[in-house]
Amino acid sequence: MDATYKEKAGKNVMTFIKKFEKHGPRLPGSPEEKKAADALVKEIKLQTGLDAKKEEFVIHPHSGVGSIPLVGALAYVALLFFFLSAIPSLNLAFGIVAAVLMTFLWVFAVAHVFRNKTWFDFLFPKTTSNNVVATIPARSGKHDFTIIYSGHLDSSWNWNLAAYGSPAKMIPLVALGIVGALAFFVICYIKLFGDMSLQDYGWLTAAGIICGITFFPLCIFLSYNKKKASPGAMDNLTGIGLALEVIKYYKNNPGTIPDNCRLMFAGLGCEEAGLRGSFAYVKEHFGKEGDDTLVKGKTYVLNIDSIADKDDFEVVQGDIWQTTFFPKKMCDMAFEAMTEAGVNPKRIYNPIGGCDSTPFHKKGIDTVTLAAQDPVASSYYHTFRDVSSRFDEGVVANGFDVLLRLTDKVVEYHNNK
Repeated sequence: MDATYKEKAGKNVMTFIKKFEKHGPRLPGSPEEKKAADALVKEIKLQTGLDAKKEEFVIHPHSGVGSIPLVGALAYVALLFFFLSAIPSLNLAFGIVAAVLMTFLWVFAVAHVFRNKTWFDFLFPKTTSNNVVATIPARSGKHDFTIIYSGHLDSSWNWNLAAYGSPAKMIPLVALGIVGALAFFVICYIKLFGDMSLQDYGWLTAAGIICGITFFPLCIFLSYNKKKASPGAMDNLTGIGLALEVIKYYKNNPGTIPDNCRLMFAGLGCEEAGLRGSFAYVKEHFGKEGDDTLVKGKTYVLNIDSIADKDDFEVVQGDIWQTTFFPKKMCDMAFEAMTEAGVNPKRIYNPIGGCDSTPFHKKGIDTVTLAAQDPVASSYYHTFRDVSSRFDEGVVANGFDVLLRLTDKVVEYHNNK
């Protein structure tokens, strides 16, 4: 593409990022996230002339990853009942309580932290969040297919273990907490149903103490103090800024896209709270009479999430925890676009968590996620250090280049099907 336009696009995206950084951390469902959504509606109008709108949805923001410290605290409550069950008159009752608490802990953790379910949302305070959407209609007046550029507007709680400790030790410490909680779950049932002698209680108590030590990293994993939360410059104002810049480019250059193609912008809320915004978007638009936003074989979602590390452009091919593996053709086209842009791409699968492509993929919508982020634990990922001064406009300019190339490939792919 034209080098001058590419450079200008990079400057525009960085200007957008620095402007929206001033809203501060945008935690899921927070007043700051809502204000940023309102500002985004105005920004879209200012930059493109398009009338954007908000789509509100209900959110229980602390029921996903945000619950990890509460999971650690619940494990300590179970440990307390485990120790109190040593009192002969309370042995059975408190032993049952400890086992039940640990059972609930694991059912909840697998469902909510690992799999982004909403089974126990009612246990948490609720609020609202918003998706921000805008559309460039097909020039012919009738679209045969749709391309959606998506990114998430919210930012993350501060991950204390990465921000204040050694990022390299964060994953081993959390893994140790998970193993400790699993071991204690087993110990609770051994004590409850085993034929215990007085000597057995010694090693059980020692094992309980050891497991209790491993719970501590879970309790301090993240901070609820929004003043210490992530400003989210990389994750994910880069995604929102790039999606907006691409939409603006096609609005100003309509001849570069086929007459039968509709383009859409989707600024998604609450990704950090378990992909809630993208799930809400899919629920709102998939399979509803009169709404052809999301149609299998006719809608393509290009999700952008964290474009900041110039040596780490990646095609995210799926989410391991969510057991989603995105369409090979979409991943191959993204990899080709990155290769042609000269950014030396890699292919990865998200080892933990998830990205906003997953809810679309679960409904059979063609999607892929683009990233440019060092894939190892770092001091800036999900911490207060995720600020715009850490990276420059060159990397987001490359992201813009990749998106235009990928758009051309998606258009060609659809028209040749």
